[in-house]
Amino acid sequence: MAGPKVPGKPDQNIELAAEAGDPTAMRVLGQYLQTGPASCARQAEAERWLLAAAEAGDPEAMFDLSMLYLKRADDVWKSWCRRAADAGLVVALRAMALTTAGTGEEESWLRRAAGDGARNEMLHLANLLAGRGQAAEAEQWYRAAIAHGLASARGDFASFLIAQDRLAEAEEYVRAEAEAGSGKAARRLAEALEQQGRANEAAAWRARAEASGPASYAGGVPAGPGWIEVIVTAVVTTALVPFIQTLVSKSADDAYGQARQFIQRLVRRNRATTNGEDTPSSPPAVDADMGLAIVQDPDVGISLFLWSNASDEALRALSALDLDELTLRRPDQGQVHLVWHPEPGTWHIRGH
Repeated sequence: MAGPKVPGKPDQNIELAAEAGDPTAMRVLGQYLQTGPASCARQAEAERWLLAAAEAGDPEAMFDLSMLYLKRADDVWKSWCRRAADAGLVVALRAMALTTAGTGEEESWLRRAAGDGARNEMLHLANLLAGRGQAAEAEQWYRAAIAHGLASARGDFASFLIAQDRLAEAEEYVRAEAEAGSGKAARRLAEALEQQGRANEAAAWRARAEASGPASYAGGVPAGPGWIEVIVTAVVTTALVPFIQTLVSKSADDAYGQARQFIQRLVRRNRATTNGEDTPSSPPAVDADMGLAIVQDPDVGISLFLWSNASDEALRALSALDLDELTLRRPDQGQVHLVWHPEPGTWHIRGH
């Protein structure tokens, strides 16, 4: 296990993984330096780690780097944001949709984000399609946004239904939200009631809507992933081949989900049983279940850096590795670091 943590610095295991070339660790370290104590003085170092992680294929690092460049008014931010969006990062897809609003690209970015479950983009796409008169598909996306729990979509859907003279349905969709205090829903409800000839009820709801204040909209490019909780890390000394064989046996079940759970349990158990050692704090993670295991095999001189949220692709490729060949290919006779790089989709071998 790494030595005691120096106050104001991230977990030393994260630093070790970053130095070994692990893209996730490089991104986490860059995020920490960008937002942690004395962050203003460490922006150049933060940028260096984020750039290294982005170049290694980490989509979140690509987006964080793009936001860093955006703050500096550097046009290169668009290319990194686009790369993150092309990699499927929802927050980057959202940013690209906002950036290309009103252009021919907007719809394609909205569709990709909505297809990945981004409910706000489902609503924006529905409004875009409704404005073009593509009512059937617009209704599908309105309903999808509502089904995904976006309460504000009810008001927009009600406006859509009112325009189609489906007044009773519009009333049904917004009444509960209006009764709960939504000014936007109260306005839509008043409109639906008015067109049904229920003037007194409509006036009462319109008064409630006005009393709630003007409608507001929270827009803009969303911030990158925030710090949520501490990353759990551990260094485990064991024979690598049996470890990978155990992982492969678990990977056969639940599309690699069991393998990821195994890694997380291993990390937490290892840290919980560290003899008399305080749990060092480390940079918080985007994923509350994220953990890093550094599996060291001293007999063959290989260290494996493995995250508990490793992709199916990474686990599949790991199970196919020939460790004997890997040992022969190592750059020198020292320690070999084995890290996953997502963009090329390969495990990289780095000498130490």
